[in-house]
Amino acid sequence: MPAIELEQRLLAFTRDKLAAREVADAITVDTRLFEDRVIDSLKVLELIAFLQSALRRKIPDAQIVLANFRTIATIARVFAGNGPVATTRGTRTVRSSRRTGTIGTIGPSGTTRVTRAASPRAGASAAVAALLARRELELTPDGGLLMRGPAASLRDYFDATVCGWALELGATEETFPAEIPLATLGRAGFTTAFPQKLVWTGKPGDETARPPAVCYHHYPCVSDATLEDGGSIVTAIGRCYRNEFDADSTHPTERLGSFTMREIVAVGDTGLVERLRTELMNRVSLWMKELELDGQIVIANDPFFTTEARGRMLMQQMLPLKYELRLRVDTDGRSVAAASFNNHEQHFGRAFSILLPSGDFAHSGCVAFGWERWVIAFVGQHGADESSWPDIVRYRNVTVNA
Repeated sequence: MPAIELEQRLLAFTRDKLAAREVADAITVDTRLFEDRVIDSLKVLELIAFLQSALRRKIPDAQIVLANFRTIATIARVFAGNGPVATTRGTRTVRSSRRTGTIGTIGPSGTTRVTRAASPRAGASAAVAALLARRELELTPDGGLLMRGPAASLRDYFDATVCGWALELGATEETFPAEIPLATLGRAGFTTAFPQKLVWTGKPGDETARPPAVCYHHYPCVSDATLEDGGSIVTAIGRCYRNEFDADSTHPTERLGSFTMREIVAVGDTGLVERLRTELMNRVSLWMKELELDGQIVIANDPFFTTEARGRMLMQQMLPLKYELRLRVDTDGRSVAAASFNNHEQHFGRAFSILLPSGDFAHSGCVAFGWERWVIAFVGQHGADESSWPDIVRYRNVTVNA
């Protein structure tokens, strides 16, 4: 098929079937389809299906990258055989320099890393073992991790810092219950996608469960309604529960059955979600330097959904919907995910009928911090002896405890 014919067919299909009504007429062959959020993870499947039908051949997943799909003109030029075809490549790591104070920029094609020299102190297992022996850490039978003394103060310092960021960014602090209706998790898609991870309350009838994430509490608060201009940002800390704990694993403190999560949740247009994610990734990168922590922010898979998993996987190749902070936990380089920066697109907007003033479904996103893993990683890198911790933490611990 000639490129010009494919271009016109793609333009008509995008305007008629994919684009929101209010922007459809403004779309041209040079409109950025993904960067301007014309297409989401559901619509990308429709676009690819239409393209394959028009071409009468399958498009390999490796060719579904932003370079080939940036605009309609690009798609027509590449797949009509008149241009080079890009393929999936590995991500790059952007390192920071502690001498120059520079921070690597986080971009769709790479990661950012903050490094420090490997410490001669004991690895995470020895440090955690020391805290467990001193009962500053204690594993509970249900897979929780109790914290006392300096470990608890460290957790409180971490949380106070991030809560302060959220308030600075305009968030309202909320308090949510320790149970969540199964109907809410069903509407969100969790009970269908991850039934094996549910932790039940044990009450007769079991119409509620323990929350698997803090953000699930918030969407019913704005459901079946139209948001005000500007959307909303909330923050909350709470206990979360997932049926993942294995007491016999090599590192039982790193994958718990119940854990403490601080989340910052944005519901509004895509600009609000991306501004929040970018600002918090930048703040975390700077904070890691101050804490002298070795870790990296990398593109990751999204754990929230499976019903549109293929579409989100393909979108992930073009635009990162989830970043993950991985912190080193021992001197061998092993790491754990300690924070995530998620763009849900319109998943929860559709599921809970949350509308923008324009009438379109709202976008949402959340940034989540797991404090037990932060503590485990911190002591794994700095040791169990509080006197060896960076001055900023020891000083702030005194302030928190005062």
